[in-house]
Amino acid sequence: MTLSRPLCFTASLLLPSLPVSAGGSKSPAPSPPSGGDWEFSISAGPAYRNVGRIAIQGGYRSGGLALPSFVGADSLTTPAIGETDLPFDRQYNDGFVRQDPGTAGDGSTWNWGYDNASQVQNGELVYQATGFQSIRGDSLSAPATGPSPRRDLEGIAPHLQFDARSPHRIGPFRVGFTAGLDFVKTDRSLRFSNFSAGQTRDDYRLDYEDRYDLAGVIPPLAPYQGSFGGPGPIISNLPAARAMTPVLIGTDTADFSNAVSSSIDLNALSLNLGPTLGLQRGRFDFAMSAGFTFNIYDWEARQDESLNVTTPAGTAEIARWSESDHGVKFRPGVYLQGQAGCALTETIGLSGFLRLDAAKSFRVGAGPTTYEVDPYGVTAGLMLRLALP
Repeated sequence: MTLSRPLCFTASLLLPSLPVSAGGSKSPAPSPPSGGDWEFSISAGPAYRNVGRIAIQGGYRSGGLALPSFVGADSLTTPAIGETDLPFDRQYNDGFVRQDPGTAGDGSTWNWGYDNASQVQNGELVYQATGFQSIRGDSLSAPATGPSPRRDLEGIAPHLQFDARSPHRIGPFRVGFTAGLDFVKTDRSLRFSNFSAGQTRDDYRLDYEDRYDLAGVIPPLAPYQGSFGGPGPIISNLPAARAMTPVLIGTDTADFSNAVSSSIDLNALSLNLGPTLGLQRGRFDFAMSAGFTFNIYDWEARQDESLNVTTPAGTAEIARWSESDHGVKFRPGVYLQGQAGCALTETIGLSGFLRLDAAKSFRVGAGPTTYEVDPYGVTAGLMLRLALP
């Protein structure tokens, strides 16, 4: 990460507010402290701190799970009516056409029977048979990753600062150093559902109709049953035509979806150390400081995911994952700070500051979800200042 952007941005904000001595100024220049003494002060107050940006890459477990079937499997049940081009002992709902001793030779048989007179239609004998079939279907939506938002990490931070001003000057500016300490608790969470799957099973009744050409044979009155030994009227053992009509009689469904809840708690402790250049004009004082920041990030991440299935019987959880991780990350960085204050009494004053921080990013996570923290942020606060004797 480069630092030119935050440094230039802060300088453009702060430098116009600093009074500059000019030839026409009527304010007398402050005299150096007598005896070359150092001056010390301690300040404390609340601050708003933006720790930086966090990029969340959501992940989930449901996509890798082999889903059990809640609707059954494909199935096929055919009636005992055989193929239309081979001899067979055919059994129908309303009769039969079986083989007799001569069927293998000429394909005809007297071993047949039927139940109803309505089966005789235009010189044909019509039989009905029933089968069943179940057809399974599946759908799946499982993207490789979950959502990936970017969000600010921010919170209210108590700020403590120690300032020292030396008797040395660079032009109108008094040289010193500052040390600041602040602590902020922040968190971010992500909830999403991006996995879905469906199972269906369609159940069909298969209505078969076989037609036999009577070839001029006048069948006995119904009901009629021939026998293997015969004799009797002879018809072909092979149907002249067959039709099959599927009829949907039911559908079973199961729908799957996941629910993911992921979060991170981040506690940031920062210590700033750097030289300062201060300028005083009467009761008002201004300072700029730049230096190093030592950041400690204590983090804890968690993720819970559940996979649910909804069937006509209701909704049930079929899988759950709970994962967590934690650790401490240390990241050195740099800062640039501008400060302005006003003396209320000889020992007490008020001041405000604006600070830019920058450090190297880091990545943490829990389970399949990762969090990348970019510690470039802004801190602004107000302080009550106490001059030390």
